[in-house]
Amino acid sequence: MEREFSKPLTELPKFLSTISMVVDDTAFILQKLIQAERKSPAIYAPTKDLFCRVLDGGFGFDDAIHQAHALFEETERKCAVEVLEASERFLRGEQNAPITAFPVMTYQITNGMELSVSPVLLRHLNPKRLMVLHFWRTPLSSWQLSAAGTVLQSAIRKHQPEYQFCEIDFISVPFPEFASRRRFERHTWAKLKPHDEAAMVRFWNRLLEAWTDYQRRGPREIKRKRTAGLFD
Repeated sequence: MEREFSKPLTELPKFLSTISMVVDDTAFILQKLIQAERKSPAIYAPTKDLFCRVLDGGFGFDDAIHQAHALFEETERKCAVEVLEASERFLRGEQNAPITAFPVMTYQITNGMELSVSPVLLRHLNPKRLMVLHFWRTPLSSWQLSAAGTVLQSAIRKHQPEYQFCEIDFISVPFPEFASRRRFERHTWAKLKPHDEAAMVRFWNRLLEAWTDYQRRGPREIKRKRTAGLFD
């Protein structure tokens, strides 16, 4: 049987994926980089679509819940129902307005590598508001949230300067450990508390230490489980 090897990353994962990797444990970051070699299914795509359809007036909240329960794929259905139910007060209380997405933006980290920043949404309210959706089960730490705010501010200032003074709704709906359901969180710029330059250097140094180790290791042989034989 021909040996099969992994294909190491040549660039960082997208914005929130990268931010969520950065912790104090280098081994943890290294493991997350290895996991990122395999593209994950977009299980939250229907959730984001339904969430935005309620905000732009395309669906009422009850219609969105009905659509969520009707999703065929079990994981997508479960995620959509959980997120929408946790966000009900926000979705019912917000004014409807069209939503558009910015083109992919970039942010340069300390070693010159570029981070792809997307999707960043614009709600055409009066005044306009930015929006980022983070629906993963694991919550971002305050350190990670502040780093996300810094990246967003910098990318918007560079690529969409006319919107740099817009308020933001960084929507996070995680499922915290030991909780019985998801928790809705709405972070504005004041709550995100973007880092200063020195703090961001320390943040990225954590990632770059693991990235250097990851690149040094090169391709890994992929160990496949043996298919059961005739006498197994």
